[in-house]
Amino acid sequence: MASSSRNSTVIEGIMNAFSSYVFSDMPAHLIYVPEMRLVNRNDVFNMYKHVVEAITEEDVNNFSGYWSREEALRKVLRHKVNFAAFSHRWLGTGEPTFQDMSDSRKERSKNLAGYQKLTKFCERAREYDCELAWSDTCCINKESSAELDEAIQAMFNWYRTAAICIAYLASSSSVADFAQEPWFTRGWTLQELLAPEKMKFYGRNWEPLSDNRDDKHPNVATPGVEGSMPITSSRADILASITSLTEIEEYDLTGFSPGVFRVQQRLRWASRRTTTRIEDMAYCLIGIFDVSMPITYGEGERSWFRLMEIILQQCKSWDVFAWAGPWSPYSCAIPSSPKGYDALDVSSFIALRRTLDMGKLEGKVGQAPIHLRGDHAFAMTRHGLQMKLPLLSVAFDRTKQEATIHAWTPGSYLRRSKPRDLTVQVKCRQWVPKAEHYCLGIVNYSVSGLTQLNTEYEICEGPLLCCFFTLPPNDRSWLRLQTENVVIIDHKGAPVRCGCSFETLYFYGK
Repeated sequence: MASSSRNSTVIEGIMNAFSSYVFSDMPAHLIYVPEMRLVNRNDVFNMYKHVVEAITEEDVNNFSGYWSREEALRKVLRHKVNFAAFSHRWLGTGEPTFQDMSDSRKERSKNLAGYQKLTKFCERAREYDCELAWSDTCCINKESSAELDEAIQAMFNWYRTAAICIAYLASSSSVADFAQEPWFTRGWTLQELLAPEKMKFYGRNWEPLSDNRDDKHPNVATPGVEGSMPITSSRADILASITSLTEIEEYDLTGFSPGVFRVQQRLRWASRRTTTRIEDMAYCLIGIFDVSMPITYGEGERSWFRLMEIILQQCKSWDVFAWAGPWSPYSCAIPSSPKGYDALDVSSFIALRRTLDMGKLEGKVGQAPIHLRGDHAFAMTRHGLQMKLPLLSVAFDRTKQEATIHAWTPGSYLRRSKPRDLTVQVKCRQWVPKAEHYCLGIVNYSVSGLTQLNTEYEICEGPLLCCFFTLPPNDRSWLRLQTENVVIIDHKGAPVRCGCSFETLYFYGK
């Protein structure tokens, strides 16, 4: 009786968790692999109800450890009722749709090239003990706007929930082919690379690209433990090759955390990728930044502007402004696409990333005062982006496209100072109007670099990220100009001072 009582208690808790798991965390439709047919959430609940009812307290205890009861229940459910997710580059034609997988069209769809690929995927899923599988080609009813909207919003979490993500790299026979592999150039596959906890890569003709069961976590030999396997070069090469190709470090590949932080770095990853539809360049990043936004196909470039607006509302680190190139049609504070974040070369990007804190606390423990770099109170308003910047007056040579800062090196003898001019390259995308005043606004400024009256700024070793402004005749508002390069003051040597004004600016729309 005691055993029966304990089991009843487990079943009561597990059924509530099971209902939440199926209807909140699993896709709306899945493929039931043994029969190659689509099932919905109600089908899954009823099909696996008996499996869940058989779960015992001992099963839950195996997943306890440091986890809470609720987390242990979820883990045992993911183990008992799991599914595999499919990541691949779509064919130009021949991918089976949701409607093709219906009973009335299923026989005809078997002749599609994409159906054969789907069959291979399901065969691999069974090798991972998954009777359920999900593919974005046929498991989303794209004729239902509500289902499509849910899928785009939740897709990142579905890949994370999957027991295994099977990636098919049709153009690769080995890691040496990754540089020419289209899978690494597509927008949607970025989240399909980052989200899953476990992945297995298959190449041309569905040959595995390593002998490892999970390519994200190669087995490490454990002395005295039977069955543990040492890393082979083929296993280790996959992560190393992906890092080399994408600049995504191994800690992100194996344990990515979504959210609005390290924004510039994440948008830089996206800058090398493309999508067929303009809107998808924004939608494919929703899960990576863990944000929500309405899905509206047909809005074109406005989708990217809306995503960046949401990011700017939550992001308080200046690295989001390290971009160059054309503006969004809706604001000069936002690039027209993520490609603007690829304007820095690798070495400059690394140097900028290392600049003190990248928006975190500046200085070492025990130092005082501790200041924050940049304006962490910047905000999107109805007038545009509002930001406070130190403005350094410069002389701009429109022929050479160079800005010269008139500075001086403070002297210690009788308060004398030595003149020192700093030249900064400013490659403009447009004709630069002749004006009386040009200036550089330092984005990642240090408050300690400002004098007491905010009329001088001390430039220490850089790099300092800047925006380029001009004050047209008969105009009281600074105008931001488009540049081809990310404008950086990379001063080395003794600190220099220059005149500045510390002002609040509005980055108006175009």
